[in-house]
Amino acid sequence: METSPLFYTLEFVNATNVDQFNQVLDNLVSNLTGIAAASGDSRRKYAAGNSTAPNLETIYVVVQCTPDLSQQDCNRCLVEAFSRITSSGKISGRVATPSCNIRYENYRFYNEPSTTTVAPAPSL
Repeated sequence: METSPLFYTLEFVNATNVDQFNQVLDNLVSNLTGIAAASGDSRRKYAAGNSTAPNLETIYVVVQCTPDLSQQDCNRCLVEAFSRITSSGKISGRVATPSCNIRYENYRFYNEPSTTTVAPAPSL
């Protein structure tokens, strides 16, 4: 597992409600990380999905690991990568390492049907 060099970028625009947006994003990335790490095989460790925050902002996420990683290393790589951009409150972000990458946007940027739709977080 290689976690450096690391590349990341964040949008300049904040979500409407940063706390709720971050809660939904964290939950979605966590769920997709588990799917990609556990269900991937030697050809593909990938998951995509979306969720809608209580303020009706939809978040689209893709997570991916290189196929040579074990389930544990894929999970660890994605968690470490996401920790670099989590809680930013930005409407889009990307982080990539040689072994894994995460991208989230406020628009659908992938062609494949979603693998997961996560229920919105309860209102605070």
